[in-house]
Amino acid sequence: MTIRSNVEKVVARIGDLPAMPEIVTKVMQITEDPGVAVSDVSELIEQDPALTAKLLKVSNSSYYGMRQVVGTLKLALVILGVREVRNIVLGISVVDTLSDASTDRLLNKEGLWKHSVTVASFSKKLGIHLDLSLQGEDFIAGLLHDIGKLVLWRQMQDEYIEVYDAAKENGGSLHEFELDRLGFDHADAAFAIAESWALPESLADALFTHHPRADRHLDESKDPQLSALIRIANLASREDFEDEAATHETMASCNDEEAWGILVPGADKLSPEDRFSLLKVFAHEVQHMPDLAL
Repeated sequence: MTIRSNVEKVVARIGDLPAMPEIVTKVMQITEDPGVAVSDVSELIEQDPALTAKLLKVSNSSYYGMRQVVGTLKLALVILGVREVRNIVLGISVVDTLSDASTDRLLNKEGLWKHSVTVASFSKKLGIHLDLSLQGEDFIAGLLHDIGKLVLWRQMQDEYIEVYDAAKENGGSLHEFELDRLGFDHADAAFAIAESWALPESLADALFTHHPRADRHLDESKDPQLSALIRIANLASREDFEDEAATHETMASCNDEEAWGILVPGADKLSPEDRFSLLKVFAHEVQHMPDLAL
């Protein structure tokens, strides 16, 4: 199977992947029980004060879209629900684990963190508008969609940075440069870390399919709508909807028929013009939000 062979190829090239943080493992385990007590989840997460503070910061950020201030972890659990809080914990911890001094350029100077937060916000706004009934998966899949870049930057260092810089200098697509030079791309690397950490299959598939490719079919994902959502959010985040010359015809995010056909199927299908109008509103909102630093 292509996915399996690519995972093995990635791991063979980049070496041992970092271990999942213990706190995340415990949170994932305890929240598998749908009847878990809010107090038990709260007490577990609060063992890590830094994680608790970051969770509340994300929950209260304009990017996340909460309509009221959440001042305590217990209140976040009550308002958002256990599953949504679990997803925020997962997202924050994954980024923290894969970040170190060597990745500062990628995250901050190259804008990967800002881009990831923008995609997460686009995804959440669109998911809510389309009433997809996601419980934090929309935001967190958007936040983590490019973690493969972090993995490759951290593990392969100079070899990957050379590929990254070559794509940037030539104005080409990074994932195509990666495929040409490495034989796999950052979506393969993201899938490899997701599988290594036994992350939810729906999340792993969304990371794997966020760039169109012949061997990546959205309808084969565990949650095709989540995968399609991240695909559109990623495209929209890189487009300038404020440009006076911009139209639905010039925006890739408005013309990915595979993704839109899954997001809004059948009689409810949105025209490219409607997609443009919708995404333009979200783009304006996201553009005027303050930076979210963790």
